[in-house]
Amino acid sequence: MRGKEFGEERKKWRENVAEFFELPKELLCNLPRATIIGNVQLYLENYGGIIEYNDEILRLKIRGGEIVVKGKNLTIKNFFSEEIFVEGQIKSIEYL
Repeated sequence: MRGKEFGEERKKWRENVAEFFELPKELLCNLPRATIIGNVQLYLENYGGIIEYNDEILRLKIRGGEIVVKGKNLTIKNFFSEEIFVEGQIKSIEYL
C-alpha cells in the first residue's frame, strides 16, 4: 500500500510544480495530448503503444488506460515512440 501512496504523492507534486511554473501538465505528468482536426486527422502525443489497429478501430495505450479511435478508413500516417498521426473518417474518440 505504501508504494501506491508514494505514487499518488509524486503525481500530486508534479501537478503542483506544473501549476506553479505555469507549465503544461502533459510535460511533467506524461499525460496524453491530442490534437484533432475536424473528423479527419488525429495527432496524439505521449502514448505508450498500439494495442489494436485496423481500418475501423485504433486502440492506443496511454498512462492509466487507453484511447480508442473508431471510424472508417483509419490509416496511421506516422508514428514514433511517443507520437502518432492518424487520418481517416473519425467517428469517435474514447478515453478509457
